[in-house]
Amino acid sequence: MKKVYLIAVVFALLAMFATFMFANQLDKKTTIKDTEIVYAAAVDIADNTAITEEMIAEDAGFFKQVNVIKDMTNETMVTDLTTIVGKVVKTEILADELININRLADADSDEVGLSQKLAPGHVAYSFSAGSVNGVDGYIRVGDSVDVIVYEKNGEGKTVTSVAYKDLKILRVSNASADASASESGSTIRDYGTLTVEVTEEQALQLYQIESDYTFKLVLNPREQIQQPAQETTQAEEQTQA
Repeated sequence: MKKVYLIAVVFALLAMFATFMFANQLDKKTTIKDTEIVYAAAVDIADNTAITEEMIAEDAGFFKQVNVIKDMTNETMVTDLTTIVGKVVKTEILADELININRLADADSDEVGLSQKLAPGHVAYSFSAGSVNGVDGYIRVGDSVDVIVYEKNGEGKTVTSVAYKDLKILRVSNASADASASESGSTIRDYGTLTVEVTEEQALQLYQIESDYTFKLVLNPREQIQQPAQETTQAEEQTQA
């Protein structure tokens, strides 16, 4: 019986030693590596959402910190929320999804929805403008136009007046045509519609003009960048003298 107990003790000691060695090796393999804090969405963030200062506040609830193993991070991950303020979400970001800088765009980018580019208190209004009344296809995005209206007065005479001045052109033709032209590097020269930035009241009046009157557009010159005045050096002044 003593031999049996002795053998049992030996086997128990061997088992304990084996368990210790296994645990020691496992601990070495699972040593925590260096981590880095990146940011993920705390809630679903819809596409065309502009990131504001208020949204990145700690108590705002839009973003959260996530620890990621440093070897697994890359330059597309966001480590500083202040760098994305003013950016616009191109496609919906789901809750718990890491924020990828490639999913965001600058506010003035063509990838951003038109609604994000409108000034406060303004709307976008599209109206028909073929070559006859639309300056023969020479209008481009960023131009401004005046609207001239033809109408009959009470005496039956034709009266011409400038209904609007400096309407900003946001889009030429439709969205699909704009996208196609952008991809091919071409310019839209045969358009059917123009989209302008106006107030809501102006939009109503433009609709009435388009429905009841004959109108033409006048293309305004672009503002030219002024060249800085060159200072005349003392040597040049002496030469000129």
